[in-house]
Amino acid sequence: MGLEQISSHVCGQVNRWAPGGVLLPFCQRCTGLYVGAAFAAMLYALLRPRPTARVLWIHGLLLLQMVPFGYHFVPQNGTIRTVTGQLFAFGLMYFLALNPAAQLGIWARNPNEHVRLYAIGALASIVVVQLAVHWGGIATGFVLAWTGFVGLLVYSALMVANLAALPMAIRSLFHGPQGD
Repeated sequence: MGLEQISSHVCGQVNRWAPGGVLLPFCQRCTGLYVGAAFAAMLYALLRPRPTARVLWIHGLLLLQMVPFGYHFVPQNGTIRTVTGQLFAFGLMYFLALNPAAQLGIWARNPNEHVRLYAIGALASIVVVQLAVHWGGIATGFVLAWTGFVGLLVYSALMVANLAALPMAIRSLFHGPQGD
């Protein structure tokens, strides 16, 4: 089973990029969603930005921006579809990682410095993906396809981690954080 067949279960595969003539296994928006998730996971793992009120609001807005774009209230092209997918990926990945990160206690010691680097990395990833889909060659197409697959695996792993942590979260609601 190839990446195209796997992707067909989660993507309509319409409006796809073809860097270097290699047709990506997912649409332009899913390119942003999945490749963006891989970049977001890498930045999150390296920098571990703390969930301050500002960081939570920004990531929440990244999720909400998908409403006008995802429902096609706004005219869009491939670039906009991919960028909005990447922005949504950063918001979704951050919120999916909150509970597992809290369980592991892996927040950065200096939150402001790490949040700035995280934001710079997020913006750089948008530029890198745009350069790749517009001017990349054959190798770039394969790298994007596999990076997107990694992003899909990241989402899956975070969903499993959240489901595994759910019983502990429910228990702490009823018995307090220390099981009183």
